[in-house]
Amino acid sequence: MRAQIMDTIAEYYRGRHALVLKLVRPLDDQQLLWRPNETTPSIAFHVWHLARWADYLQEMIAGTGVQIWEMDGLAAQWGFDRANLGFAETGLGMADEVLSFLPFPRKQALLEYAERAFTEADRAIGGVSDGQFRRRVQDRHGAEWKEMPAGEAILNWLVHDSRHLGMMECLLGAQGQHGSATR
Repeated sequence: MRAQIMDTIAEYYRGRHALVLKLVRPLDDQQLLWRPNETTPSIAFHVWHLARWADYLQEMIAGTGVQIWEMDGLAAQWGFDRANLGFAETGLGMADEVLSFLPFPRKQALLEYAERAFTEADRAIGGVSDGQFRRRVQDRHGAEWKEMPAGEAILNWLVHDSRHLGMMECLLGAQGQHGSATR
């Protein structure tokens, strides 16, 4: 039996999450928070940002209107000012000066959120069949797209995740570490 196209896309999407976690699990808090300058986000930022977008996507695909970030009140727990976290509290469009002072939690809490958000996004995407590729999904946060085909959203997030994974690898390399999650 031939694999469905969505099975392959879901596999690649899950694979980006696995590579992100493989890259960051061996790091300590200092390595996660290291920044070469004031305008470059840390690896911790990229992990949080990817987790936020995975959480956002799983909400859109599943149509539940529920995100782990909101349900668990993580912004308050972590001491983040919700008003300054950019679009839908994902970090998109966040000012550099806000980024400089984000009080990221310790590695364990950050990775617990990332793992949960990735798991829920992977589950939601795994439930999308080829026949549902063009099914419209809603955005409740007022994004310019308001709604879009599920497959298009998933492909956009896959590209997005790959870009951030590359940035994280670069930051590791700049710290003198192995800069690749594929080794």
